[in-house]
Amino acid sequence: MSRSDRRKVERLIHDCTKNFQASNLSNGVYLPVLSMTNDQNLDLIERHILFDNPNEWTIASGLGRDWPDGRAIYANVSDIQSQTPDFMIWINEEDHLRIMTLKKGGDIQGAFTSLMNGVRELERELQLRGWHFAKDPRLGYLVSCPTNVGTTMRASVHVRLVNLGKLPGFFQLVQRLKLEARGKYGETDRQYTGVFDISNAERLGKSEVTLINIMVEGVAKLIEIERQLEIGESVNIDEIAKS
Repeated sequence: MSRSDRRKVERLIHDCTKNFQASNLSNGVYLPVLSMTNDQNLDLIERHILFDNPNEWTIASGLGRDWPDGRAIYANVSDIQSQTPDFMIWINEEDHLRIMTLKKGGDIQGAFTSLMNGVRELERELQLRGWHFAKDPRLGYLVSCPTNVGTTMRASVHVRLVNLGKLPGFFQLVQRLKLEARGKYGETDRQYTGVFDISNAERLGKSEVTLINIMVEGVAKLIEIERQLEIGESVNIDEIAKS
């Protein structure tokens, strides 16, 4: 994308979010990165509300070009400094859009419903302006990272697996369950805290509901093994992975 392309996307999404009708979205804040102070920018990043500034990878790939021109965030709160949103849109961070719902607790269906309602709200406003999400009839929705092409959806939960996470073969077991495990704060988090971000590993060829069910069932299996370890039972990860 050129600088003017990013600015066009940023203006378009700003215009869309100003016209959101849903009660939980209509009073949100839209904040371009260029309008933030340095302190505000760092505070939002540290609170995991805003995306990180470019690293070596994003610079080398071109995703960090002209940073932070054309980058922005929409959050469904009236005061982003004192409130924590549960629905956000990142504009021009990696893809044109990254749409997120984050909720505490285990209500996966509620989080998914909230996400879909927000996506539909944005999609309606885009279509009123003659735009739509890029979609290939064979591959599905198109995004910057090839691993996300298809549904483009990543559904995850934070799970405490203090004992299981230390065992050799843990990540291989996660892969066999068609999941992926990251640190609590994403793929660049290398600090072991015993809390993992567990999500669906696949995006392509399956429906959103199927991928969520794979994640839920896999996480339930991991929690079951963790509870066995907590009470002192021996666990053979290799045998579990084979089964």
